[in-house]
Amino acid sequence: MNPRLLELREQRGALRARCAAQRHALAVHGEALERVCSVADRLRAGLHWVRQNPAVVGVAATALVLMKPSRAWRWGRRALWAWQGWRALRQRIHSL
Repeated sequence: MNPRLLELREQRGALRARCAAQRHALAVHGEALERVCSVADRLRAGLHWVRQNPAVVGVAATALVLMKPSRAWRWGRRALWAWQGWRALRQRIHSL
């Protein structure tokens, strides 16, 4: 075979190996950024929901102001329990 072709094939193989190593390094570094970005995306989605549903937020805030503190805590615990249950159920459904 032509020596120039052999040299080009060797260079191509070396470049492919180098590209694979760089892709792997990017993937490793990207994992840390992915976690941070997912938190930022959830916060942004939450803010978007609040902007789209100001009446719900206003009613909830008014209800909390008008309730006694102990009653507000009780309802808050119930809401947290319901929300956590919903998240667990949704995660279980998505994993099927």
